[in-house]
Amino acid sequence: MEEQLSFEVCRILKRELKNNSINYKALSAQLGISDVSIKRLLNNQQPLSMQRLIAICQFIDVPLSKLLAEAEKNLFKIPVFTVEQDQAFWDNPALFTFWTKLTEHQSVDEISEMYQLDNASVHRYLRQLEKVGLISLGLANEVKLCVPTHTSFEKGSKFPAFFTRQVLTRLQERVINIPADDEDAFLITLKAELTHEEFNEVVQKLDDWLFNLLRESQDHRAREGLKVTPYTFGFMAAKGAFHDELPSIPNLEAHGL
Repeated sequence: MEEQLSFEVCRILKRELKNNSINYKALSAQLGISDVSIKRLLNNQQPLSMQRLIAICQFIDVPLSKLLAEAEKNLFKIPVFTVEQDQAFWDNPALFTFWTKLTEHQSVDEISEMYQLDNASVHRYLRQLEKVGLISLGLANEVKLCVPTHTSFEKGSKFPAFFTRQVLTRLQERVINIPADDEDAFLITLKAELTHEEFNEVVQKLDDWLFNLLRESQDHRAREGLKVTPYTFGFMAAKGAFHDELPSIPNLEAHGL
């Protein structure tokens, strides 16, 4: 099963087990495997075979087709951080840096070495990420991400206000006087007369396009061997005309022209 789909299937299974008040011990007895194996399966730490998936669905009385359909549908939704996760990043911006490095597939040791962190600090960062449900922590600082790497912030979240200001300022400095022959950046501005519905349609299309681009870029197996580098996108739009007033038109005779 494809990794992201498997992750979503496991998330739904854990939700259904909770909704039906079925604990891991009862499920392990039903499947004839240990509690530890159940935890590893549902935390996506080892492959969940179709045979076992069918057995779990039968036990919790959820049709397999319904579960897979929901998982597939959820893959096309933009996952968002919870209020608690947003608050944690707001309280400690360095925690977001640590999380981002983990999503870039850097090991805990690599992050520790990069930022010259002592063991106590590494432990605190990992425990904070675990506390808000972003990772599960195993032996020897083995980390398992509990949310997709392309998780976003909801509109109105607190941390992006801090983060976005820095990103957009630096991005603006990069593109504001872009040379004509620069093929690594672009700047496009326009003013269009739109209805509110047309504006919302543009926003939705941009959302869909960016999300699909992001999701496809996370498919490391399909993109193995490709040479990739980071690109930053910052699209902005709002109702109103934000440009300066056009230059006034003087009387030509009065100015001797």
